[in-house]
Amino acid sequence: ETLDNALDAIPTGFEGIKFPRQKAKAMPVPKPEHCSAFAATGPATADGKIVFGHITMFSLYAARSYNVWLDVQPTDGHRVLMQTYPGGIQSGMDYYLNDVGIMVCETTIAQTRFNGDGTPLTSRIRKALQYGDSIDAVVKTLTEGNNGLYTNEWLIGDTKTNEIAMFELGTKATKLWRSSKNEWFGGTEGFYWGCNNAKDLNVRLETIPAVKARPESLVWRPSNRDKKWLQFYAKHQGKITADTGKEAFTTPPLCAAHSLDAKVTTTDLAKNLKTLAIFGPPIGGTWQPSDSEKSDYPEIVPLVPNDWTTLHTLPPATGATVKIADMPKKVEGFKSFGERQPGESVATTAAWHGTLHPKSDDDVWITASFAAYERIVALEHALRDGHDDGELTAEDKEHLALEMNAHRSNWLLGKDVKPAKNSGGDMTRDVWLQAQTGRGVLVLAAARKEVGGSKFDALLDEFGLANAGTAVTAEAFRAFFVKKAGKPIAAFDPKAEVPDAAGPAFTIASWRAEEENTVIVYGTLGDKQANRETAENLQKAIAKQGSNVRVPVIADTETVKPGAHLLLIGGPTTNAMTARLRSSLPVQFGTGSFAVNEDHYAHAGSAVIAASAQTGGRSSVVVVAGLSAEATQFAAVFLLHAGRPANVLVIPNQGKARAMVVR
Repeated sequence: ETLDNALDAIPTGFEGIKFPRQKAKAMPVPKPEHCSAFAATGPATADGKIVFGHITMFSLYAARSYNVWLDVQPTDGHRVLMQTYPGGIQSGMDYYLNDVGIMVCETTIAQTRFNGDGTPLTSRIRKALQYGDSIDAVVKTLTEGNNGLYTNEWLIGDTKTNEIAMFELGTKATKLWRSSKNEWFGGTEGFYWGCNNAKDLNVRLETIPAVKARPESLVWRPSNRDKKWLQFYAKHQGKITADTGKEAFTTPPLCAAHSLDAKVTTTDLAKNLKTLAIFGPPIGGTWQPSDSEKSDYPEIVPLVPNDWTTLHTLPPATGATVKIADMPKKVEGFKSFGERQPGESVATTAAWHGTLHPKSDDDVWITASFAAYERIVALEHALRDGHDDGELTAEDKEHLALEMNAHRSNWLLGKDVKPAKNSGGDMTRDVWLQAQTGRGVLVLAAARKEVGGSKFDALLDEFGLANAGTAVTAEAFRAFFVKKAGKPIAAFDPKAEVPDAAGPAFTIASWRAEEENTVIVYGTLGDKQANRETAENLQKAIAKQGSNVRVPVIADTETVKPGAHLLLIGGPTTNAMTARLRSSLPVQFGTGSFAVNEDHYAHAGSAVIAASAQTGGRSSVVVVAGLSAEATQFAAVFLLHAGRPANVLVIPNQGKARAMVVR
């Protein structure tokens, strides 16, 4: 939507005000905010105390800014808690608690006439919570100096008395219903509700230009949400609890397609400044941006459902502290998938020359690795040439270690595979060939360290050019090096163990070679809906990437066939299988954090993908674990684009993904 569109839809009461027209593209104007809310007490609730709740409907672009639970402790007045946006002096989502037991929320109703001499609601509602200690005090502050802009139906509760109230505030017209006076709209004793539909006639009269103008119908007509609240009351009268409130906010149409959150509190919770809350679509399912939204606002991202949690004011536990690697110094805009991919391609030139053929299968390891290891050495040269001092950085060394790990992994996984005599019909020959290549790369790397880099590279260039296009033997290669070096090379001893072979056998991409023997397992301990959706999206994406293999999706409560590769969606707090296997992973998980080597990550936007071997060592387990449901879902995309053979991929909040080998 543009400002032009918004101006065309300005409601009654703004006539005569001149607005500048902007033809250039403006900041997005959110869709009108809608809410549903309820307050119950006395004969409507299970314990006779207050149950209080609110759900918001808004546009996706704006929704992501409202996940802040702000604790305001002013010098004067009461402590105020509210759902808001960064830096907000009012809620914006219109849900508040204070430290003397007052709870307040609202649902917006049709705009009444504007009083230009009045005070904005932003100021009045903040003062009402900061200085109000009763329903009377809140109502008085909201009414005084009211400018009428942003017309609301307020629900108010007082935990000191378990009294609730419903207050419709027009510009001059107001209507207050109070439980202490047994005042109920529609006969719902002990229960008030709101859903953007003004109940008082005098307030509705202020929404039209004049009674002598074009006729309007002012009869109160229940909307679908009004009817759903009445059904809710009929079903739960005398039994309303926090759990039934949560049920209401996962029920259509109270939970609409564009609902972004829900909150429920009770007398006992509110007295301790606590509320139950959920952020993300309460009904489940990720809220995806439309094509037009993605076109207009490239930074827009989906909103992922989360579990219900308890918001409170307790500080983090004290104790030993560690340096957190993923806390930004400043808030940054969301980075796209492409911007966060690990590493970049590096242009290289040949480290040595010559294509060799093996005389027999016994010689494959040297001819195959002659080509494979050249690519790694050429990369090293290019990385060194990229720095004035010719020294490799820590990132360069990590890059090279990843390239070596691919060959180490291939050797470990295929070293026991023996080729069949009829090699053309041997379905395991690819595994054997990769293993032999890996063996040769590890041997050549050890020999290069022994001989020296520049001398080794020159000798391989000499051997390659002299034997290009011919069949060679491993023995001839060894003899060449003994002659040129003037001594035996330990790495080339055929009786020696393959050097530097200790390490992770599986990478986070090893399962791709056996997709038909892979199972996706989503966690049900927490974030169940989001984990299942992530698993199903991953299943579709694997098939669409080209294989068309539909990898089975199961819950962590189901039995997995023996020997299958496992893709576990969710960390140990949300996935039971991850919890059982956590000790075998190259990552240490805490409560709301994880550590890789010495680096600790604790931001809800961070995630990690880690691979290890299952018991028996012939199949892998790969865990996709975010520190939030959203981070887990986002990380799954990286699993399908893991271009480097890492056993750990860290995806830090807002930062570039980091692929690494953790031994």
